[in-house]
Amino acid sequence: MTEKELLFDKAKKDSINSYSPYSHYIVSASILHKDGTIISGQNIENASYGLTMCAERIALFKSRSMGYKNDDIVSLLIYTPIKDSKPYPCGACRQVMVELMNMDSTIYIANDDLIEEHKVSDFMPFSWELKQ
Repeated sequence: MTEKELLFDKAKKDSINSYSPYSHYIVSASILHKDGTIISGQNIENASYGLTMCAERIALFKSRSMGYKNDDIVSLLIYTPIKDSKPYPCGACRQVMVELMNMDSTIYIANDDLIEEHKVSDFMPFSWELKQ
């Protein structure tokens, strides 16, 4: 299987873990690490909508809390089963991607009919970059 097929299958399988009773917009994200580990996250909504967390942020935060660093991440796939929808990351997720991934890391945007390929830098060409 290719990298994107592995990520797609994991994100699709794990999309059942989305908690989206308000928007009914299911999103699942999966991250491939250089060591072959795949970590996923799903959107979790809340009646106080500002407390909602996006799937890609959950996956990235899980990855970081497990000890993975920017250079460990190969790619991230964001998936929705919603037909004719492309689950592009929101602004908050884009900024988190800039800080927790490398700018040349691959981002896949997927639904059951397509998988688009991008780089982090495509989503945030003028980002706030952490200088270390």
